Amino acid sequence: MSFEFTVLPDERFIEILEAWVDSPWPKTTEDGYALRDHFGWTPDSQDPALFASDVEPDEPSAYFTARNDSIKSLTFPITDIAPEEARGESLADALVIYRHFCDILKSRYGKPKKRSNRDGHYSSTFVTPQGVGVDVGGTIAHVSCIVESPEQMFIASEYQRLVAKGYISEDE
Repeated sequence: MSFEFTVLPDERFIEILEAWVDSPWPKTTEDGYALRDHFGWTPDSQDPALFASDVEPDEPSAYFTARNDSIKSLTFPITDIAPEEARGESLADALVIYRHFCDILKSRYGKPKKRSNRDGHYSSTFVTPQGVGVDVGGTIAHVSCIVESPEQMFIASEYQRLVAKGYISEDE
């Protein structure tokens, strides 16, 4: 089966980075709703933090998480999802798209702080000067982006520090 990913345009990706990543943190849920509306993303009728995105405009495909009115993360697709029957052939294209978006992030934020490639899941995490994490990742089926607040990045680094010192085990 022939399949071609729908891909978020570079300019739009940079707009999203400027609005969500490069602007001041912390962000409130009201900030999240305002940014969602600014980008023209349609909210889900049951959960306003879940919304349609540029590459999947007809269904909820992006969302942000929040606790105590403070946004913790934003997840949005860079590509649509390959149909099951095209997934064997879509890996090469997904990797090209993934690397391209990593290059955009590298030009903005420097080298990734972390990279992984396990069992067909690959990701690169970049950290901005203000401590915001930007993770681009994918599989044979899609490529997506997760933005993590400075608070979440701090919690993750503290967890890793405690594991490295042996104070807690990796699965706690």
